[in-house]
Amino acid sequence: MITAIAIDDEPKAVQVIQHHVSKIDSLELIAHFYNARDALQFLRQNPVDLMFLDINMPHMSGLELLDGLQSKPQIVFTTAYSEFAVDSYAYNAVDYLLKPFEFDRFQIAIHKVEARLASLKQQNQFFFIRDGFKNIKVEFETILFVKGAGNYLDITTKDKVFSPRMTFMELVAKLPASQFVRVHQSFMVNISEINKIENNHVYIDGQKIAIGNRYKEVLFKRLNLM
Repeated sequence: MITAIAIDDEPKAVQVIQHHVSKIDSLELIAHFYNARDALQFLRQNPVDLMFLDINMPHMSGLELLDGLQSKPQIVFTTAYSEFAVDSYAYNAVDYLLKPFEFDRFQIAIHKVEARLASLKQQNQFFFIRDGFKNIKVEFETILFVKGAGNYLDITTKDKVFSPRMTFMELVAKLPASQFVRVHQSFMVNISEINKIENNHVYIDGQKIAIGNRYKEVLFKRLNLM
């Protein structure tokens, strides 16, 4: 499932995206925003695979939003202004949709997103963490959950716990958003490893992890529980 958000100061434009997304089973719109500042705050805490992004917005433009992100999802620009197309190449956008766009054109953009994400997944099934003088390979599928504490992390895998010197957001930039979700200010979990959810906690391999109020809605949407 591709997770996405939409950012546009025009409610009708967001409604069009919502309508188109509803026709594609492999795509899930987990949030939408009418200004870039709120979207920027959300993205710093909640990684997603894709964003539909308007460029010309008041207070903060779509391009300014991208400049404020350390880790960028795939981008499909949705705008009424063709003159911004050249700028989109600098941000490695997957596609550039000129409003108004019909479902057929929207679907072409999603096919491009799927192809790029599949290629990235094939290339990146793991990352390396530094442990003293060693670099240790950690495969994404072995990770159960991650706990952040300042400049250090506890990465709990199926076999052991790694505690590299790395910030939470540095790790978020490495993990695939389709596989991991943030459930608390200090915790990110592997969705496929969740055993149950009960009393505002997720349970993974016998571990009980609290669900923060600000992350509950996104988590439940990812799991199709709302």
